[in-house]
Amino acid sequence: MIEISRTITFGQFINNHSPLTRMDPRGKLLCLILLIIVTSLIKSFSAFAGLLLFCILIQILSRISTRYVLRGFRPFLGFLAFIFVLQVLFYTGQQETMYWHWGMLSISLEGLHTSVLVILRVLFLYYLFSMSLFTTSLVDLTDGMEALLSPLQRIGIPTNTLVMVFIIALKFVPIFTGEIERLIKAQAARGVRFDQGNFLQRARKIAPLLVPLFLSGFKRAEALSTAMEARCYGFHRGWRRSRRRQLTWARFDLLASLVTLLSCALIFLASQTLP
Repeated sequence: MIEISRTITFGQFINNHSPLTRMDPRGKLLCLILLIIVTSLIKSFSAFAGLLLFCILIQILSRISTRYVLRGFRPFLGFLAFIFVLQVLFYTGQQETMYWHWGMLSISLEGLHTSVLVILRVLFLYYLFSMSLFTTSLVDLTDGMEALLSPLQRIGIPTNTLVMVFIIALKFVPIFTGEIERLIKAQAARGVRFDQGNFLQRARKIAPLLVPLFLSGFKRAEALSTAMEARCYGFHRGWRRSRRRQLTWARFDLLASLVTLLSCALIFLASQTLP
């Protein structure tokens, strides 16, 4: 029987009262933006090694089991391996050291180097996003995003609505995970074995579950919209969502932001000077 909720950990909040959990969501979002920018720009293994050291520091401060975090990488490792192979074989950049060539396919040192950097970048970005969701509740994430995007609200951009749509989409990830796990267990109770057969046979068994899954999602979305309308959410012009608590910057928030900024600068400098 497939236990999807134990494998897909993306979007789950872990309230273990760690320093990262207690950190102001605005500070966490600013640090996340800086780390995403530097992860997207660096192009050397030395810089990724520095980023790995910073991620180890994040892991220590989060007080979350490393095994639990790494479990979230398992579902798409096969897809990343497939993308890695395609990128190596169809690399079209400058190729000075060629190992194998046949028609349009080739394996070169430059292709391997570029492909490994791309996969590392994807893995680090997924880790950063996952840790931000592990240590931030959806309520705090909503408050932090609205606070950071509040200047755009003054020029007519509906940031509150955009943030709410994004948060609802994140909220539906664990909901859909639990729903498809319930459907799989129901089919398994009727004798369907999802752990047998090749990839195509398993996909053929899962395909009939898509219809009830989407129907359940539409019902939940309709119930959510009805509940929001009943509470007059966004019903009149100039409305403003109330907050359960006021966001305040602490000394740790400022220190964490400065350390992140300094670390990002050093990592980017290492990317420009070291191989």
